Amino acid sequence: MRSKFIIGAALVVTALFAMATPAVSAGQIKIAGDPCTIPLAKKLGEAFTKKSGVEVITVQGKCRTGVSEVLGGKVDIGVSTFNFGDDQLDKSLVDTVVGKAPIILIVNKGNPVNNITNGQLKDILAGKIRNWKELGGKDMDIKNVLLAPCVTETMSHQAEHFGHDINKLIPEKPANPVAQTNELVERDEAAIGPQLVGSETPGVKVLTIDGVLPDEKTMGTSYNYFENYNMITKGAPAGAVKEYIEFAQSPEGDRILASMKHVPLHQAHASTH
Repeated sequence: MRSKFIIGAALVVTALFAMATPAVSAGQIKIAGDPCTIPLAKKLGEAFTKKSGVEVITVQGKCRTGVSEVLGGKVDIGVSTFNFGDDQLDKSLVDTVVGKAPIILIVNKGNPVNNITNGQLKDILAGKIRNWKELGGKDMDIKNVLLAPCVTETMSHQAEHFGHDINKLIPEKPANPVAQTNELVERDEAAIGPQLVGSETPGVKVLTIDGVLPDEKTMGTSYNYFENYNMITKGAPAGAVKEYIEFAQSPEGDRILASMKHVPLHQAHASTH
């Protein structure tokens, strides 16, 4: 009788301990992405690890690395900044959009131009405006830095298709397109380049478009250049992976997104394209 009581008490204690233990308390999550996406995934991962004890490992590759790696079953989550259409992801993949990543235009700090209009931006990309003096700047040819594939592809859809003969500034050797965009613009006063918000360095200047910069109030209303920040899983997220994505959508996750100049999904006026 005594042994039954001890066993019963032990079961009760075990049950109470299980109830007090966080839903996710052990394990590992592996995330793959590109230079535009990994910095935020890593920052979210560090905070999530402190909260849950789950180790988050991030692996950086080329554009769309996150999609290919999660599709191949090599990682748990693939992160990507892009506005995926219904036919652009394998049907086995589930995409959870957690925020908006605005696209900004960066120029050299020595360039006196601080603002361009939406129409002027379209004409620059189309090759109709080719000199900074047409924008109130110095007499020098505009040099377009178009390195990050995801960002440039989005701009070609949301702003204007690139002219075939626009003047491009290209690095001697391809490397990290995000870093190289900053480096080329920092070195050349005539350069201009689209960059994912939060990836710009202190050595460049961000142009306003029609006098506006992107934030939670202007996104989708007076500022319309952005990409979704996607967390992609093979099948519906579950377990630690689900917990991580939910953390990214929590108030604490929102603060981390905002610290990287991204706009949490529920704060953005812009709709998903």
